[in-house]
Amino acid sequence: MTMTPIEPGQITAVVLAGGRGSRMGGVDKGLQNFNGTPLALHTLLRLQMQSGGLVGEVMLNANRNLAAYEAFGVPVWPDTVGDFPGPLAGFLTALERCETPYLLTTPCDSPLFPLDLAERLASALVREGAEIAMAAAPEDDDQLRAQPVFSLIHTDLLASLAVFVQGGGRKIDAWTGQHKTVLVPFNQPGDDPKAFFNANTLAELQALENR
Repeated sequence: MTMTPIEPGQITAVVLAGGRGSRMGGVDKGLQNFNGTPLALHTLLRLQMQSGGLVGEVMLNANRNLAAYEAFGVPVWPDTVGDFPGPLAGFLTALERCETPYLLTTPCDSPLFPLDLAERLASALVREGAEIAMAAAPEDDDQLRAQPVFSLIHTDLLASLAVFVQGGGRKIDAWTGQHKTVLVPFNQPGDDPKAFFNANTLAELQALENR
């Protein structure tokens, strides 16, 4: 399957800020400050700075404090399925609203993700003729592990995801495993080994600020 290169503006990005924040004591994680800027806003700005100009529209998925998120100046969409079912609900909500051929998903709690994320995922997706490109990054033991919340998804997969979620599916890899997925390693020279570190607690967020 040959694919044409992804053109500037053909990717819509979503910031996933719809979780319960249970490991942060129930606070709204996307509104916690990182270097003086709310995490979700920091993520939005980083998406708008992506190399190659591939990211056009940006939206936000949130389920609480909607007015605060709307103040960031991008569309805000709550989950279309109830009871905080996890990141896939954010994927589904964004795919339903996406008007470009591709959707890039990013969580709100990994503020150091690469500025060439979209470009490298897009390149791999086209090269491999894949439906999904997913980041993979080294963790504490230096083993590469998939980072499924950082995925570039062809919007043709909306119907597949809707069926999966409505059937009770909640695990990202159980759904992506149904489709041709390419893992994209972010362990090259010059890559930040902490680029995909996610702050699950306020202490981890403070540690990221102090690095």
